[in-house]
Amino acid sequence: MRTVLANQLSNVRVVSTDGHEVGTLQNITVDTATGELQSIVIDSDVQEIFGVERDPDGDIRLPASLIESMRDHLTIQPPAQQGVAGGGTVDS
Repeated sequence: MRTVLANQLSNVRVVSTDGHEVGTLQNITVDTATGELQSIVIDSDVQEIFGVERDPDGDIRLPASLIESMRDHLTIQPPAQQGVAGGGTVDS
C-alpha cells in the first residue's frame, strides 16, 4: 500500500469490495510505539458494519486489516472475504 498522509484521510468515502457504500472515514487509531495502523473509525448511517456495532461513543471501529486499497476512496474487504471472524454484510 502506498504512503498516505493522515490529513488526506479526513472525510474520505469508504466502500466495500462487494460494492456497498459503507460511510466516511472519521478517524484512525495508530500504535504510537510501532506506527502501525490499528483501526479505522467510520461515520455511517447504519447501526453496524460487518457485524461490528457502534461503541459507547457512537463510533464504528473496524480493524485496519480490512483495508484493501486507498485511492480517491478507501476500499475495505468484508471480513468473510478476508477470513476474519464475525463476517456479515453492510446494512443500509
